[in-house]
Amino acid sequence: MDQSPLDDFVSCAQDFSVATPIIPPKLALLYVRFQEDIPNISSLAEFLSSQAVNYALSRRRREAYIAALKAGKNGDLSVASQVHRAVKSAFIEFRTEYPSRASEVGEVLAYSVAVSRLNAAQLVAKMSLKTSTNMPVHGLDGIHASVKDGVLNIFFLESKLAGSAASGTADYAESVAGFGGNQKQYLQEYGMVRDLGNLDALGPEDRERLMEYLDVFGKPNAPKRERSVGVICYSETKHFGNKIPVDDGPLDKHEMHFSQLYANDYGRHHKNVTNQLAAQGVDANKCMLYLVAVPDVDKLRVEFYDSLGIAPALADVDLTVSEVDEDE
Repeated sequence: MDQSPLDDFVSCAQDFSVATPIIPPKLALLYVRFQEDIPNISSLAEFLSSQAVNYALSRRRREAYIAALKAGKNGDLSVASQVHRAVKSAFIEFRTEYPSRASEVGEVLAYSVAVSRLNAAQLVAKMSLKTSTNMPVHGLDGIHASVKDGVLNIFFLESKLAGSAASGTADYAESVAGFGGNQKQYLQEYGMVRDLGNLDALGPEDRERLMEYLDVFGKPNAPKRERSVGVICYSETKHFGNKIPVDDGPLDKHEMHFSQLYANDYGRHHKNVTNQLAAQGVDANKCMLYLVAVPDVDKLRVEFYDSLGIAPALADVDLTVSEVDEDE
């Protein structure tokens, strides 16, 4: 399974275990880590660009590059440039064809959250499918899975970039309602995993077992649990703007100050998304959300693409708003 050291760049102010019993939907509050008093957006952008290769390329293609690298003579690393070009080309092609949907930094973040916090393997590299002329552009941003106590857990990922938490969760609620009400798309997503996924990385026995789980036509009642996972990266202008003086005290006091302010907003965020899901007729028991706070989501997006060597797109509009977002 892929590894993603997300915790080195993103911390958690409030995990799912905030309430006992947990009141649906599950909600976690994540945020970009600080370098003393400064939220380190640049470091997060660099990390996400490094993870883009694992998100964008299929397991089969990655292993082919690894084999070529190992076969190189006299320390030849030229294949590394091929990997970078392949990833860069995938992102450029998608942004050119579908500029209104160019939010891949959020998709890579969602991938990293699923791998690191849910310990869930990526079943299909959606980016490689999105750039295929034979595949629909619309659909989930990721499909991951884990096995616990003999039950397969399928995670359907939806990522959002937003100027505020409330607008991001509203977009998520609308998206998950659309997917839940579209049986054709639901079956299509499972079909892509079975036919085009990363299942070849598994051993024969595990692969056969997983194929049975994913056979929604022949074995619709196979033991699996399906959950929608929303990863909403948004601009938290209020709390990042609430600073305390720099001194020679504990180095993490600035991050802890922000974390406490952020955690205090848990009830407001949970109420917002609960109401938004209810308005869309979505079962909150089947939803898990991660809010990821950064000072400026537009800056994160620009620095992510800059790290990949991709120029900003003219279609990119600023998402960050200066005012405090209101409850919805």
